[in-house]
Amino acid sequence: MWLLVFPLALLLAGCSFGLVGYGFGSVADGLSGLKERRTAVLRGLAALAAAGAVAVYAWGLLSLFGTLVAAEDGGADSAPVRPCRTAGWMEQHRAGIEIVGHRASFVPLGFVCETSDGGSYDNGDVPGYVNPAVASLALAALACAVAAGYSAELRARAEARAGEAGSGG
Repeated sequence: MWLLVFPLALLLAGCSFGLVGYGFGSVADGLSGLKERRTAVLRGLAALAAAGAVAVYAWGLLSLFGTLVAAEDGGADSAPVRPCRTAGWMEQHRAGIEIVGHRASFVPLGFVCETSDGGSYDNGDVPGYVNPAVASLALAALACAVAAGYSAELRARAEARAGEAGSGG
């Protein structure tokens, strides 16, 4: 499973570049007057925010990939897994609390270490800004996309009213 993380991160990075191209092109079309200004700019901003969310998520996936590779590295000195050896793990070991497992969390991104007392903790290898940045950029993209749709609907209704007034009178 973890072998798919790296190709997925590369795919997401490529998608991010595509969204950036569409976003800048759409904003430029709207600002130059080639398309309806408000709708085109909002669609472009939605694409740019989505590109940012995808890029930051891909960055977090690359961090998670490095942690997973280190965790799956067997051999001498591999128990407990190295990524779970955070500050204070030796004191927990002396107190009888052992690290018994680990798992990767993809939403939100993180590497979780499980302990023998039933607890768990995130080791912090995925940067702390990744999950909040992904969430806020995705929400901004959603808000811009909804606003673009609303703007297009208002324009279509205004054109329909103008068409009815011109043909009915």
